[in-house]
Amino acid sequence: MSAASKSRPASQARTGTTKSVLYGPETETSFISPYALGGDAETSEALDSRSRAELGRRPLEPSSPPRDTLLNGYRSLSWLLGFRQSYSLVNGVIWGGALIGFCLARSFTMNVSRTPSLLVPGEWFWLSAPIYKVNIFIHIYLTTIGGIFSVFQFFPAIRRKNVLLHRLNGYGVLFCLVVGNICGAIVARRSIGGELNVQSAYYILAIMVVYSGLLGAYYVKRDTRLHRRWMLRMVVYFSTIVTARLIVLAAREIVTMIGTYYSIWRCDEIINLLESPDVQNSFPQCVAPGANASALWVAVHASTKRGPLYLASSVRATLGMCLWIATLMHMAGVEYYLYQTDASNQVRFGFVLEPLDWVEEDIKS
Repeated sequence: MSAASKSRPASQARTGTTKSVLYGPETETSFISPYALGGDAETSEALDSRSRAELGRRPLEPSSPPRDTLLNGYRSLSWLLGFRQSYSLVNGVIWGGALIGFCLARSFTMNVSRTPSLLVPGEWFWLSAPIYKVNIFIHIYLTTIGGIFSVFQFFPAIRRKNVLLHRLNGYGVLFCLVVGNICGAIVARRSIGGELNVQSAYYILAIMVVYSGLLGAYYVKRDTRLHRRWMLRMVVYFSTIVTARLIVLAAREIVTMIGTYYSIWRCDEIINLLESPDVQNSFPQCVAPGANASALWVAVHASTKRGPLYLASSVRATLGMCLWIATLMHMAGVEYYLYQTDASNQVRFGFVLEPLDWVEEDIKS
């Protein structure tokens, strides 16, 4: 035995504590020092008795805590996609998944033969006109494709490993959303009957999406931080319609329960949607002798309980309000997100924005 071990006090030579931080909070664990192995029989027996007593007082603990498979899987997937913040993958799954899900759900309208039956009742009366028919299908095709592929622009792994794919997909998404929203603005003149509050909401949204997309393209090689900001705004503004549709589902039921809401319809719209006996019974003024159906307007009760015409009336009465509420929500939400994540997108490193401290550590290493 060395001189150092001989000089060690008996209390320190035989027992001690160690701190473990490998799996969470620090814990102290008692142990029997190997120095005690060289002691006399009496000392060894005393230590054995103490160890057995401590084991009797404390429950046996596993050598290592059980693995949290779900958490480990989440972290692995997050790292695989290139996210460095724990919340980024959750945001991607929730908001990106909602956008992709909505686009896939509305992709059935890409079937020309099924489009009239999938729109709000009575809407095809206006959209069947040549100028609107062409633009509605351009809008449907381009925004559906652009909406699905826009989600992949925000995966850092693609920007780190395949910049060319990121650029090609980005320009494709930009083309689809800009052109698709311009065509949508043309259709907005008659969308859901052409109510002024609906028209104005669609026009403003189209301007916001196109303006943000063009600014994002302008800053591609000039300022990566501004490029990220404006492209994120473009996609968030574009997805406003998803939130608006969800609000409509609740709003139309609310106005039905209230029971005092109406929307204005032109008589030829009603005649196109209802059978002749129903028109005669509910809107006799539209089929009165000498009545000009294309110049006569009537109020239609907003209700989800009475048939397609009244269901469409409930949508017409609420959609404008829902679009404006959803627009304000998305504007506030994206600005809050940009503010909260600004510290994580400080410096361009390669083709990806990284936190300042991460870049410095990477360069030093």
